Amino acid sequence: MKFTEKLSLGTLTLLAAVTACSIGHAQQVTGTPGSPSATTTIEGNQLPAPPRKFGGVIEESAKDSRPWWPPRVVPPRAMGSAARSAA
Repeated sequence: MKFTEKLSLGTLTLLAAVTACSIGHAQQVTGTPGSPSATTTIEGNQLPAPPRKFGGVIEESAKDSRPWWPPRVVPPRAMGSAARSAA
């Protein structure tokens, strides 16, 4: 096998591995968005997680307003218990 063929094969293998790893880390949201019990996972490339856009409504009176809470960031369910206890 020539050097360029080996390099191309290695590059394709690395690209496939990186793609496979990134597919499994999609963001997951559980619960009703905007409720105090909602949770989400993040990719982890920015800590702390970037702030979310406010999803409620602020009016002049409280009865016309709508509350909203950002989802709590939690570890993905696929992680082991040791990772969850450290968070």
